[in-house]
Amino acid sequence: MPVEGMHCPSCSANIEQSIAHLPGVSRANVNFAASELNLTYDSSKITLPQIKQAVEKRGYRVKETNWEKTMSFWQANGLFIHMLFTGLCVIGSWLTITANPFLSLVLALIAVIVGGYPIYTGAIRSLLVPDLNVEVLITIAAIGSIAVGAYREAAMVVLIMLIGETLEKSAVKKTHQAIAKLMQLAPTTALVKRKEGEVEVPIEEVHINDIVIVKPGERIPVDGVIIKGESSVNQSMLTGESIPVFKQINDKIYAGTFNESGALEIKITQMGERTQLANIKRLVLEAETEKAPIQRLADRFARYFIPVILAISLTAYLVSGNIYKSITILVASCPCAMILAAPTAIVAGLGNAARKGILIKGGQYLESFGHLDTLLMDKTGTLTQGKITVTDIKAFGRFSENDIVLITAAAEKRSEHPIARAILDYIIKHELIIPEVNSFEIAKGMGVIAKVNEKEIRGDIFVGNPALMKTKNIIITKDVKKIMESLEDTGKTVLLVALNTELIGLIAVSDILRPNVANIINDIRKSGVKRIALLTGDNQRTAKYIAHEAGIDEYYSGLLPEDKIAKLKEIKKTSRKVGMIGDGVNDAPALASADVGIAMGIIGSDVTIEAAAVSLMQDDLSKIPVAIRLSRRVWHTIIQNFTFSIIYNIAMIIVIGLVVHEHSGITFGAILHQGSCLLVVGNSMRLLRG
Repeated sequence: MPVEGMHCPSCSANIEQSIAHLPGVSRANVNFAASELNLTYDSSKITLPQIKQAVEKRGYRVKETNWEKTMSFWQANGLFIHMLFTGLCVIGSWLTITANPFLSLVLALIAVIVGGYPIYTGAIRSLLVPDLNVEVLITIAAIGSIAVGAYREAAMVVLIMLIGETLEKSAVKKTHQAIAKLMQLAPTTALVKRKEGEVEVPIEEVHINDIVIVKPGERIPVDGVIIKGESSVNQSMLTGESIPVFKQINDKIYAGTFNESGALEIKITQMGERTQLANIKRLVLEAETEKAPIQRLADRFARYFIPVILAISLTAYLVSGNIYKSITILVASCPCAMILAAPTAIVAGLGNAARKGILIKGGQYLESFGHLDTLLMDKTGTLTQGKITVTDIKAFGRFSENDIVLITAAAEKRSEHPIARAILDYIIKHELIIPEVNSFEIAKGMGVIAKVNEKEIRGDIFVGNPALMKTKNIIITKDVKKIMESLEDTGKTVLLVALNTELIGLIAVSDILRPNVANIINDIRKSGVKRIALLTGDNQRTAKYIAHEAGIDEYYSGLLPEDKIAKLKEIKKTSRKVGMIGDGVNDAPALASADVGIAMGIIGSDVTIEAAAVSLMQDDLSKIPVAIRLSRRVWHTIIQNFTFSIIYNIAMIIVIGLVVHEHSGITFGAILHQGSCLLVVGNSMRLLRG
């Protein structure tokens, strides 16, 4: 196969040879400059995903050849074409019964052989495993029909099966519409700044760090950072939020979102298969392959049900001596509906959730979500808005309030903690100059320590909670304790500030609750979650205040990350299913330990998307009860489908035993069988609504 654009003769042969030996890749046309990739390829280990990832990382793109496009077309439409050809043969067979019996027989056999080919190959693969499936039953029925001379009936069975599969595929395809609509949002061209001016080029010809211009009313084609302009951007297709978000210089922007007002210049950071849009598509498609426990149970039940059907069919023949009755039982009682009961509902549920900005990483988590009876919640960024601000400054002794802020900022400026950012924001707002520090140290769970050697401020700075002060033998007076208590009673977090051995002041910061949070917590309870608890590293007073304001009765304060995990494991012992919701980064250990870890507002965070079982694309707690109710709808739909399929199969066996006596009953059985499948699929499709 040709590998175009190669600048590295020594590695060209290895790459070409490697790709040529990959299944389904020999027709690939990979365009890239090997010297730019700076990779060493091992012809025995190279894989197509590795090649594609390397190519697309550099802004190049893997293109399909005409042959591959033809194969893609056949994969998308082959079943329908197969069904159409078989249908024409069957119609021709029935129309020529009298005029040309031989032609009628030939057309019927062509329909059975050609139309049934995918069924027979599936049956052979199943027998080689061995693992009995519905293809085995249909194959036996087709062979039996031919053996007794029911050629046209055998052809009708094959045709009806193909019609059923085509309709099922068409119905199930609707479950991917949310994802398909997402991917259609990404423009195929981009307006790029080049030396010769602004040039509109195909999206595959733009590269990382190119500057893309997006005018008002256009969709954004790439992930990037705004370097010029500001605008309101509609992100509803990614996050589910209906209100546009104001974006300005240095803000991140995502492919597929809609630029509503001002013109933007965007520096590309990701494109193609590495954008957030493509990442969401990949995760949802991967989620569809993760089976829920009830789905695995249904598969096992169906696997055992098939030998039972074979036994019943054989018994019917031995008792009645009617081979048509036996074959009809095989055709009508195939457990296709039983096998479709869970996956169709799960895929529909996942698609609906994705449309609402809720990414659920598989059927097992979708099922667990619906069974949650306990929900544990982090405070910062979950119940609160995650934007901490300085609210109070108290100075003791010889230092002013500005001095306290400057000393605190000196200690905190190397910290990544949200409180540190709040203090630095305060410094920037008031145009103060931070003293330089000689050393910096984090006291885990207690605060920070720094050393300053300025003219007026010299020595060790300690900023943190009372536990830090205690370890440094710094005395906290009763008056200071009263001030702290009054601030903490209103949900504020207090940082004590000490210089050497002297407590010189304190700073209080606060993170306000999200709007309407109490009503959302109440709605979560109404959705079936019986126990809601707050887990936080804050002190007892702050935890109590926040929990009270949010309408949460149970709270645990002063918890380090390992304490949260220990508390979660303790709660799991007395609960059926425990969910943990947090920001997905700081709370990652606890999220991983829960039955369902839920990360909030993860758009733009690849790490969080990969780590969480459930990811909310925006900071919206109201998505939680929506997801729980959807999950329970999926569960109830699966139970309905499964129960219906069992009752239907039993009823069909009874009806066939009483009614069928001639070979025409075989066609009747095929119609009944497909009816059950389509009813199950149709019931699952209801999950796409709402």
